Amino acid sequence: MKKFFIPLVFLGLLGIMFISVMELPAIGDPENPSQNEVADYYIENAIDDTKTPNTVTAVLKYYRGIDTLLEAGVLFTSIVAVISVLRGNEKKRSIKEE
Repeated sequence: MKKFFIPLVFLGLLGIMFISVMELPAIGDPENPSQNEVADYYIENAIDDTKTPNTVTAVLKYYRGIDTLLEAGVLFTSIVAVISVLRGNEKKRSIKEE
């Protein structure tokens, strides 16, 4: 049963991914949902609102600061998890060698 379950799940996820890619809007399409008034507002008012000379810095630090902080937290957590998993294997090896 497990032999057929994993490929079936894999094919299902692959199908979902393929359908999702087919539903994406074309690049540069003016009707694209990412081409909304928020981006225009950031471009026109970021420097005046934040008194920052760089628009990208203004968006990352002032408009989307919480998102950026949480993304950094997720990245930090994943690094700590990888280090802890790798160190866990070193301890098991040293116990076996003794």
